[in-house]
Amino acid sequence: MKYRTVGKLMAIDIINKKFHDLEPFRDEFLAGAPFPHLVLDDFLTEDFFSTVTSALNERKAMQMGKSFSTSVEMNKSISLNSEIPVPVQKIVASLNSDEWIENFRRLTGIKSLLATKHGNTKLANYHEMNASGFLGSHVDHSHEPETGTPHVLNIIVYLSDDWDSDFGGNTLLFNRTGSRMEKRVEYKSNRALAFLHTPYSFHGVDRIVDGLEVKRRNLYIDYYASDEQPFTHMQLPFPNNWFKHRTTFRLGSLKEHLAPKNLHYTKALMQYHINRLMS
Repeated sequence: MKYRTVGKLMAIDIINKKFHDLEPFRDEFLAGAPFPHLVLDDFLTEDFFSTVTSALNERKAMQMGKSFSTSVEMNKSISLNSEIPVPVQKIVASLNSDEWIENFRRLTGIKSLLATKHGNTKLANYHEMNASGFLGSHVDHSHEPETGTPHVLNIIVYLSDDWDSDFGGNTLLFNRTGSRMEKRVEYKSNRALAFLHTPYSFHGVDRIVDGLEVKRRNLYIDYYASDEQPFTHMQLPFPNNWFKHRTTFRLGSLKEHLAPKNLHYTKALMQYHINRLMS
């Protein structure tokens, strides 16, 4: 996927003009609790959002790359990036363009911020969640799969145009240990959520109502930094050091930790804490 090519549009022309310069939002971003984040409503231009949702609604049976149905990841699927409609590819391209990366550098103060060069084919950008789906408290992968550079920032764009607040599916932000939910960001059409990704940025998705026929659609983009300790310039409500870890979920009871089907989650959690103590 070539990130700089967006058809005849300039790289970020599909994004609402009020977000072309995010530096005025920097204080709001850094003050976000429980970790720095920023909610951007009406993120895409109205016309382009309509183009995106029309394309998604026409693709009734999109080929997805991987599905999850476990005690901490339920009824969630991620795409093969090669299968997503062209308008969605254009969003991915825009959010990985040089213009947008520089915009995020001004917002975060992370001067070495960069996009993955690998098209996120291992992690996938487009996600769907169906009825009864949810995502437990977790912190994402700590580093770029190919280069090992620190993972420092995420943006999520909500793409369902027929979502109601009663459906659930909101993004949850947790405290530094992932044990307590501290903020609920409502899923709204054409809303984006940008948040600092540190080893302590635990987040999840609350349960979608049973029997729902509408899909929860979102686009996920991750960003990295060439600096081995990218958060040292920030005053954070938790340690500002970075360390390596896999995507790590919090499990509930001891019984859940010991269940054979959860062994890979338990191993990831143990390794997370070992690396945290050694960092």
